[in-house]
Amino acid sequence: MNLFSEQKKKNIIRVIFLNLFISAFIIMCYFYISEIFGSISSPYQGDSKFLVQFGITLLIFTFFSVLAGPYHGFITGFIGEYLYQLAYYKSIYLDWCLLIAFWGFMCGIYKYKPLKFQETKNIIYSILLFVFYSLIMMFFLIYIQKEYYLINENIGFIFLNYGITFFIQSLITIIFLVPFLIILYDRVLATRERHWYFMILTHHPVSASDHTFYLKFGRTYVYFCSRCSGVIIGGMIAAFFTHLMERIYNTEFDPELAVLLCIILPIPGLIDWGTQRMLLRKSTTETRLLTGSIIGSALHLMSFTHKYYFFMLFLLVLYFSILFLLMFFGHRKESRLQKEEFEQSFPTNSGI
Repeated sequence: MNLFSEQKKKNIIRVIFLNLFISAFIIMCYFYISEIFGSISSPYQGDSKFLVQFGITLLIFTFFSVLAGPYHGFITGFIGEYLYQLAYYKSIYLDWCLLIAFWGFMCGIYKYKPLKFQETKNIIYSILLFVFYSLIMMFFLIYIQKEYYLINENIGFIFLNYGITFFIQSLITIIFLVPFLIILYDRVLATRERHWYFMILTHHPVSASDHTFYLKFGRTYVYFCSRCSGVIIGGMIAAFFTHLMERIYNTEFDPELAVLLCIILPIPGLIDWGTQRMLLRKSTTETRLLTGSIIGSALHLMSFTHKYYFFMLFLLVLYFSILFLLMFFGHRKESRLQKEEFEQSFPTNSGI
């Protein structure tokens, strides 16, 4: 019973982590792609001319929404657009945040499942649904512009420059391309079940697979080192938030605060890894991911401490010295325990 409860708890933690990770990934992609190509709302802000362009952000966000599902599509669409507006618009257009969230929700309803899009009828359904969704968005765009922004403008002008513009953009951007991308994704990653376990990604042999976690793409399971993955994820999220704050407030992260955080943040990781290496306890995937992400945040924040170069150099030497000492004493303890276990299993004869 306890084993079942523990397994259920681990599954819940994994589900929470994966949903947060997926949401954070889509939000960051939406923001960074919008910086380069403009957000979904960009062609309709401050430009009343008929303008159709290939919507890279619309394409990628729609594709991710189909893969992730309606709730991820809604949440990430709203937050991604809202953060982009905070950073680049002089005003916040909540109607556009809600429109994009609604678009993500609609696209996610016909959620991807392995092998689902290998049937011709499902591909046709998806194309027809995208056409239907585009018509709904076209209607909402016309209604919102007429009711709240262009009250005195001719309905034909709004229909052409907002409704038809979005529908044509949707037609050339997603209606045929997204199903094609999903088919390609399915063919490559879902044709059969596979487990990709490479030392370059896991750093641990299969016998120590409890130090890894996996991400599932279609029917392909890719395994990663838990702590290293946490470091990468933490560094990426920290980089995103510091960049976001710089864009919104036009100021760089405070160097003194960065130094303080660089002193504090690595400590939980040292404790988690050190107590495991000293055989005092067994670490878990969850703690490795968490402490790794904290260390990753600290590594990114080091880029703001250039004023305190020599102090940070001393701090690095100190923490790596502690790390090597823990590694040394942990190895000695492990060797001693193995020797004792061997002697107990094969006792030597002291005499005849």
